[in-house]
Amino acid sequence: MSKKNKVQQLNPVNYIRQKARNLPIHECMVNNNWNEHGMATVMVTRKHTNGNFTSAIFLVDIFCLGVKDTTFQFNMQPDEYEDYVNHFINRGDCQTIDYVLAHNIVYAGLAFAEEFEFKPHRDFTSTTRFMLDEDTDDIELIDIECGKEGKPCYVITPGDTDQKVDRIIDQLERTAGENNFFLIDASGEEDDEEEEEDDDFDDAEIIDDEK
Repeated sequence: MSKKNKVQQLNPVNYIRQKARNLPIHECMVNNNWNEHGMATVMVTRKHTNGNFTSAIFLVDIFCLGVKDTTFQFNMQPDEYEDYVNHFINRGDCQTIDYVLAHNIVYAGLAFAEEFEFKPHRDFTSTTRFMLDEDTDDIELIDIECGKEGKPCYVITPGDTDQKVDRIIDQLERTAGENNFFLIDASGEEDDEEEEEDDDFDDAEIIDDEK
């Protein structure tokens, strides 16, 4: 039986949970200006011994909500992998980064969100976190600036319902404190909950929210 068939016989989720961390990193990418926009689309790809690739993408809101969405593709052949990358991440709009930076972006966003009791997407918890190395002292710590001026900054997207907006604002008022966070609408208009400011603030890249 070929190695490829052995890989395919194992359930992809179980394979990622049990074996993905043993695969070498092939490449990592992130969208340009992720730190300015506050929304990072991080891709981490590992290479199988059969020459195929398994890749995970993490949508990380470093301003407030942490890991909003995540997905993976399992055991792709090289041409399938290139199509996948070109479909989900336009190489012209992205930069190649080393694994340590990719790891730090995801875990910095995760930790910042946890301060305000926002949980990561369920598929991160169940599956795609195993595409990342364990978050231990063995991984170099890079200082990733989260939030705005150290405070959470919630970007209200066109797909957010009134109920969802109210729920997130209520949670921020409870965990961060009233008047101690920022709100931004999809067009970049800013409302500082602490004081009335008219500072320039770059439009946030709007991507659909978690499933």
